[in-house]
Amino acid sequence: MKVEVEQALRVKSIALDIVEEVMKDQSHFNEKDLKQATELLARCVCDMVNLYTGLTEDHETTLKGTVTKAKVSYNSIITSKKHYV
Repeated sequence: MKVEVEQALRVKSIALDIVEEVMKDQSHFNEKDLKQATELLARCVCDMVNLYTGLTEDHETTLKGTVTKAKVSYNSIITSKKHYV
């Protein structure tokens, strides 16, 4: 599998992990952390659209950054959940 496809699938996996955490019953999150996570995920979507439409030339670097944004978003959710309880 191409590295680009693997990285794109990693972004998807992290996003699904975030959905799972947010949708759990009795979960409470800090509003600031949710806002940060939402912003980062929105930026991930923008990055993926730029890649898909050819607006971005450097796919490898963009995807690495996108994976990082997704990880930071996930960590923000997990950290918020631990501190808010």
